Amino acid sequence: MGNSIQFAVLQKEPVSPTADQLKRAFKSFSNLTDADAVRLAVGAHGILIKHLGQDAARALQTAFQAEGIGVVVLAEDDLPKLPEGRSLQRVDLWPQVLIVYDLLGRPSPVPWAQVALVAAGAAQHFEVHKTQSERTALRFNPISGIWPNKMTESAHTIGPGSQLLLEIILADHATRYQIDAAQFTFRHVIDRPGLSTGEKFVWLVREICRQTGGAILNAGARRLHQGAEITPDYMNRQVFLDEIVWLLWRSAHQKRLHAP
Repeated sequence: MGNSIQFAVLQKEPVSPTADQLKRAFKSFSNLTDADAVRLAVGAHGILIKHLGQDAARALQTAFQAEGIGVVVLAEDDLPKLPEGRSLQRVDLWPQVLIVYDLLGRPSPVPWAQVALVAAGAAQHFEVHKTQSERTALRFNPISGIWPNKMTESAHTIGPGSQLLLEIILADHATRYQIDAAQFTFRHVIDRPGLSTGEKFVWLVREICRQTGGAILNAGARRLHQGAEITPDYMNRQVFLDEIVWLLWRSAHQKRLHAP
């Protein structure tokens, strides 16, 4: 039976490789193109490539390092596992604690010091858009004659969309909270009807980042904390989650390196 273990190639540091570096690194691989290099340069967030055999992963590691890209190879089974997420539709922000509410409306306090990681991003996906239109058709009735009849027609199209996502992981690494802006009740934390959902989301992320202080921030949360007005895009939800996994791995790796 063949070896079924799959490997991933991870960045050592947060600085993403450039498209030119990746293009040169990919020259030796017939299955990787310049277009792949450009996509990876734009979407790289820690975990560069997954689902590789060990030999392929080692070959890519050598090619990356020849271009000055610091990477490590890791079995995917050795990557941190994200705990099951708990969906939040309401929170309250207090100076000392974050109050989270479960789906039954029951509150639980979370001291800000327990927040280990905050991640935010606009994950791209395809969604169904529904449009309705009205038209008037003339109908004939043998008694009343000709009369207008309004008809409503619906059409469905599939197009690109995005989910505004916020994830919070606590220091025990066993508790994970998830917020989808489309399902979240913002009025409990910012009652400003004139703001869009996107603007309220940005405010919420900034406020949580400000309160947590020393928490690890993903690229999206960090940019919003530093003043960006629009939530940064992620290629898809999986890329967004992969970055969280990489941040947890890197944090644990650095602690091991600096352990006495």
